[in-house]
Amino acid sequence: MAKKMYAHLMKPLLVQKPPAGLYPEPWIWMEGKDMEGFNANFSYGFMKKPGVCHPLKGALIHPYDECLVFAGTKNDDITYLGAEISVELGVEREEHVFNVPSVIIVPKGTPHGPVRVKRLDKPIVHYHIGLAAAYKAESLPEKAKSKGSKYGRLVKPLGPGFEPIKLSQIARDKRLLEEYKREHPDFSMNLDQVGLLGPGNADQLVWLYGADLEGFDVNFTWGFYTGSGIWHRGGEAHYHPAEEILVFAGLDPDNLNYLGCEQELAMGKEYERQVFNTPTVAVCPSGFPHLPLITRWVDKPYIFIVCCLNALHDAPWTLKEEE
Repeated sequence: MAKKMYAHLMKPLLVQKPPAGLYPEPWIWMEGKDMEGFNANFSYGFMKKPGVCHPLKGALIHPYDECLVFAGTKNDDITYLGAEISVELGVEREEHVFNVPSVIIVPKGTPHGPVRVKRLDKPIVHYHIGLAAAYKAESLPEKAKSKGSKYGRLVKPLGPGFEPIKLSQIARDKRLLEEYKREHPDFSMNLDQVGLLGPGNADQLVWLYGADLEGFDVNFTWGFYTGSGIWHRGGEAHYHPAEEILVFAGLDPDNLNYLGCEQELAMGKEYERQVFNTPTVAVCPSGFPHLPLITRWVDKPYIFIVCCLNALHDAPWTLKEEE
């Protein structure tokens, strides 16, 4: 069998011990060195009981921007969190409490943490995106928390006005997509680039851009998936001016190594097929063509996260050359 040119861009998600003092158990933990130099660090795991994390004690400061995401695992309702969580922000250790899926936006140099899961009805997902290839943090000692609203803008529900795009209902019909856009003027996804979606694409999805994230140079998604088939009916491949990762992970809180589906992803201008059925990240350098993506089979609902290092998601489509 011929060696594949782009196999090195397909990486298993590494379940390992995270940096000291962050989480109480093993976590999916990836840095640039694990992702062909991708200029961000990423983690993914589950909070399964009330407790403290990020960090376990005191607070942290990073020399880069960071997003902390907390989402539910009820795949038929993306608006459900099933928990009450608090986070302390700033030198004042200002406490903010939320009970819907949310992103904590942490500008570089901002003290943050700990995160406290006060109530938990069922396991939740927590993932982070740090905008530097290597994880770095300065630890701060414990300090009394305070009340206030100075940092309230940094705790946001997932999605503008928290109205997720229910793709299973609208995104396979261009007329309904256009109608949705007219009714939601703050909707920032470029429908011309989305194209008509296929049966393998998301059941429900939220997408956050730099404008939603205090101007950070990143856009990312959170979505639930259960369908089989091609993801996009329009176009063949697309590319981005910024580097991007595509993260495929499972929803089993007791087994981070379980995905629950099999995917076929075309990589490069040669449309080289990569097939996988374990948690995986596909690394797409800037300008690198990727897609189509086809879900071959699904045993259990799974999640997919796009993380692109640009405030916008410019994605020009290309057409396969005639043979």
